[in-house]
Amino acid sequence: MYLLLTLWSCGEKTDYDQLPQALELVLIDSVEIIQSNGFLTKPSDATLINDTLIGVESFHSRGVWVFDIRSGKEVSSITNGQEKGINLLPTKVHWFEYPMVYVFEGTSKKIHQFNLSKELEVGQKHVNTISLAPPNDIRFKPLMLGLFSKDQDHFFIEHSTNQTTFTSNKFYNLTDKLIGKYDLKGNFIENSISFPHELREMNKFIAPGKIFTSGFTHHQEMMISFPFTESISIFQTDNLTKTLENISFPKSRHFIYDIPFLEFEVENIPGTLVHHPEPHYFSDFKVYEDGFVLQSFMKDQKSPQATNNMSHILKYNNIEKTWSETINSFKFLDFGHIAGIKNDTLYIVDAALVSKDNKYIKRAILKPIEE
Repeated sequence: MYLLLTLWSCGEKTDYDQLPQALELVLIDSVEIIQSNGFLTKPSDATLINDTLIGVESFHSRGVWVFDIRSGKEVSSITNGQEKGINLLPTKVHWFEYPMVYVFEGTSKKIHQFNLSKELEVGQKHVNTISLAPPNDIRFKPLMLGLFSKDQDHFFIEHSTNQTTFTSNKFYNLTDKLIGKYDLKGNFIENSISFPHELREMNKFIAPGKIFTSGFTHHQEMMISFPFTESISIFQTDNLTKTLENISFPKSRHFIYDIPFLEFEVENIPGTLVHHPEPHYFSDFKVYEDGFVLQSFMKDQKSPQATNNMSHILKYNNIEKTWSETINSFKFLDFGHIAGIKNDTLYIVDAALVSKDNKYIKRAILKPIEE
């Protein structure tokens, strides 16, 4: 069955010669997700593990799932309390060594190692738990916007100062370095990669949220971008002091790179809901054989009371060194998380359960068009 759907958005007249190649997003088909353990909703992220499997993590649902992309059926999972009573709150999951996965928890300062082989029953999947020992002035972000990955010998985790709040304009200066490097026993080794001076020296304020984008390749490379710099930096994980390559972002039909600075600090009072302009941001880099794709999350900065983020897709071809982007933008809650791209096919996990009653794995293609 083929479900053809094109999502168009209208905008102001644009100088098309300055913009990247326009793409039409065409949804091909979908399969319904069929769970056998727990209840997945509001995914934090999704990852295309290989040709047949997708990994999904959810801080909200307190679990990690693996699904077959052909049938939608659950292959394996871990949910809160099922493995040695572990109180699971996944901040981020490292999937590169599947079926061995590493689940980072910012709240408990721990990394849980699980074996998600489908042959293992519930209660048999926990392998190890590593307690992290960050510097005394450092904490980890508890929610799902933090950076976490692993290479052969180390873990890499986003650092945050505990000397002030996330909303303070001193936060980035006090944190200073973005990445903490740890050995496989959880011992801290070093800090690296400074925040841009625009953040460390700012006098105004920013609504709290995701201010940078990261990603890792199977070639032990780390990708970091602060979108307001309109640049992406690539490092080798064994030497984060040396930039291997810089890639400049293109102009965009949808994405606003500039930060909407605020005159006053955002109040962080439980139970209150105050709307502020927020920076546009990207999901993690979804790397594939010829480049990577990025999914944007864009709150209307002129109408900050809007509750539904808009989203669009940027694609970079590393062989041709060219950018392209969807001419359409779409409501994120109606679309879902991009898990990855394989053979020019996008895989998307739609499991928010906001505008529909079922959850799906969707396939789509990005078709070049003329404007």
